[in-house]
Formats: sequence, C-alpha cells, structure tokens
Amino acid sequence: MIRKTFFTLCFALLFIIQPCFGIPIQFPPNDGPYTGDYVLISEPGRYTLEHNITHTYPVGVIITSSSVILDGQEFQIKPASTGGPSVGIWVSLLDAKGEPVTGVRIQNITILDEVSGIYLEGTDSSEFPWGSDRTSDEKMKNAQEFGRDIKTSGVTITGSRIGMVSKDLAALSIWQSEIRNNEIGLQIIGGIPDIRDVIISDNSGIGLHLQKTSGGDITGCRIEGNHGPGILLDQTTGVHIWNNILDNLVNIKNNESEGTTLFHPLLNQTNIIKGDLTGGNLWAMGGIPVYVSHKITDVDHNGIGDIPYTEAGLIDQYTLVPSGTGYSPPETDAEPVEQVPVTHTPVPVSTPLSIITGIHAIIIGNTIPSEMQTKTSYPVTITIFNDGSDDWLDMHAVGIKATDQAATSGPEWLVVPSIVKSKQSYTFNFELMSPSTPGTYELSYQAARGGQGVSVTFGRPYKKVITVK
Repeated sequence: MIRKTFFTLCFALLFIIQPCFGIPIQFPPNDGPYTGDYVLISEPGRYTLEHNITHTYPVGVIITSSSVILDGQEFQIKPASTGGPSVGIWVSLLDAKGEPVTGVRIQNITILDEVSGIYLEGTDSSEFPWGSDRTSDEKMKNAQEFGRDIKTSGVTITGSRIGMVSKDLAALSIWQSEIRNNEIGLQIIGGIPDIRDVIISDNSGIGLHLQKTSGGDITGCRIEGNHGPGILLDQTTGVHIWNNILDNLVNIKNNESEGTTLFHPLLNQTNIIKGDLTGGNLWAMGGIPVYVSHKITDVDHNGIGDIPYTEAGLIDQYTLVPSGTGYSPPETDAEPVEQVPVTHTPVPVSTPLSIITGIHAIIIGNTIPSEMQTKTSYPVTITIFNDGSDDWLDMHAVGIKATDQAATSGPEWLVVPSIVKSKQSYTFNFELMSPSTPGTYELSYQAARGGQGVSVTFGRPYKKVITVK
C-alpha cells in the first residue's frame, strides 16, 4: 500500500495500466504478456510506502508526474520472480501532458534483485523489450535538454544487474545511499551528477560508470571492493572526485575523458577519515593504503601526503593520510652493514597494522605449532584485529577465510560471532588436522568479509609454515 499524505491520491494497483481520471498515459509496455500488480503515481504529492512491495508486473512503482516525493519508510521493493526484465522504480521522461518530469524525490527505500533498481528514463529505453529508441523525436529531445531534477537519498539497492540507471538527466543527486552487490552499481549517462556520502561496494563489475557527463561532484563516498573499476570515466568532462575512500584493484579507469580533478582546494573541515583538512582522497588497493605501498610521507602530520598520487593519468595533489601513519623513510646516516649471504626458508608473513575508515580487519597472531605429526588433530587459535573505524556487527560477517591446504586441514570459513569494537580483537579456537604426508606446508589465511563465496578481503594473506614429520 502507498499512502498519499497530501493532495488527493491517484494511483493504480491493478493488473493492467489504468490512467487516472481517464487521461491516457503512455507508458511501456502498451502490449505484451505483462500482467500483475504495480503502483502508478501520476499526480504531484507526497507518497509513503506502508508495506513491502513484491511485484509480478515488470515494474514495481511507476512515477509519471513532476513534484513527487516517494518515502519508502524503510520498506522494500522486489520482483516476485527473477529472470525476466524488471525495474523497481521507473521515473518517466514525460508526464501525461507531454511535459518533462522533474522535481522527484525518492528516499528511505530498499530495492532488491531487479534488472534495474531505479531507472530514470531518457530518450532511449530500448534495452527493455517494451522500450524504444526515440532520440530522433523532437519532443523527446526537447525534454532531454530540459533541466530535469531528480534526487535520491537513503536508498539501498542490492542484487540487481544495474543498481541505478540515469539517462539524459541534467541534475541528478544521489546522497547518503548504499549501492552494493550488484553487477554494475551506478550507470549515469549525460548531465551533471552530484554524488555525496554514498557507499558503492562489492559490485561484480563497475562501481560507478559515468558516460558523457559534464562536471559534477563525487565526494564523501566509499567506493571499495568492486571487481571492475571503482570509477569508469567514459568520455566525461570536468568531474570533481575528492574526499572519498577508494579501495579497488583498479580505482579509476579513464576513457577519453578530460578535465577531471581528484582534489578540492584545501578546506579546514573534517574529512572522510576524520582528519582536520579536506582536500584529496584516501587511496588503497586490495586493502593496502597507497601511502604505505607508494611510500608517501606526512612529515608535518597534517593528514595530507607530502607528494601527489597519480591514478589513470590523473593527479591527486592532496592525498589523505591518517595523521601520524604516513611512510617514514629509514635513517640514512647509520654505518653500512656488511651483507652476509643466507639461505632463505619460508617464514610466516603477517599483514601490517593499518588505520582505515570503515570496516577493516587484519590477522595478528596464531598458536599453530610449527612442527606436527602426520594425521594428528591439534587445538589451535587465530586472532583477528579490528583496525577499522567501525565496530563489527553480525551483519558485517567479518572473519577468516582459509585457502588451499589450510582449507582442507581445518574450517574454510570462521565468522566472528559477536560485536567487536574498533581497535579490539577476537580469537578463534578450532581444530587443525595435520596432512597425512610428511613435508613442509604453508597454511594461508585471509581476513575477509561476507562468508562463503566472499568477495571482499583485507590486506595480505597471513601465512604459517609448518613441518609435518
């Protein structure tokens, strides 16, 4: 149920598209085997979800009017079944009178398992079986050039092929939302996007795809753990990317784009990692901050790196460094030490402590014996440390993932069963069965998040070399 809290409510919750007051509304699909429940909002006003919506029609909520506020009140929208084309919320390009739809606000709602979580229609919707390419239609082209304004906030989209699609929209604002575990997080074509305080994480492809946009800001965001580029700049101009945490194997891919800046003139305000100056971004790759991997110093401890960082040919002049943690160069005035050749044997490798905003973890110790007898069970422990700024809750599923020989000798996945506060640790107790064949083995463990099939790992693997006799 959707409730309209002012103006007279005019919506359809039917099995075919029905116009209000008999005014024909052209909305796809006009024909075809599309039946089932949906909600149509065709008048200005404030609407609230009163319960979850599970739609059998391919679109859950259709907005064909300007000046609409849709408040989900933390309820969710999802399709009754997956596999077919589906959209959680569709905002039309034109209203029933042929005027551009603008002034739409979508807030406090969760959208699950759609083809497109939110679809902001442009002149070409031909990717859907009911859509069409109307780029040659003068009325549609004029509507595209109109300064349409749509804003989303407090929105969570997960499990979709594309979290949100925006086409030909001049002014798009996405604030304080979470776009995670989709194939593509956000796809924005054209316009001037304003993306603030958004988590774009763990998407199997691109996190944020900007195509032919001009200007706009990406700030206060955590773009991390995406399998493709965190941000793909595709023929864009003049986008400003500043005060974000970027932690992907490829943070930015730059495709024929120009005028992008990765920093803001320094501001005396708290930045995304709680420092005193706001300027550039915190950069990491696979959980390893670049101020460690690229040896970026912060001699004056002001939280800004002493040298710029370059990504995809773009320069961040004011890389963020947690105060007091920048790379410290070794002393150079010590007497040289004679180098004596040694024979190297495998040794345990531990992940260094880091300081990073958000959810993060490292393995800091173990009681696994260095020598074991074959086919023998040993009670052992591994300790994991919360070196992030956020407390771990059950929903985060932070734990330890065992790989290779470690996964066959003991549990493959260990999940922290309780809240672990920032800067506290948790110790796992479990049984480890030694291999049946004598030899030297390397056990590998990884601090991770997400459970079986986990896609987010933190830092380097933690390794333990054992000798089995």
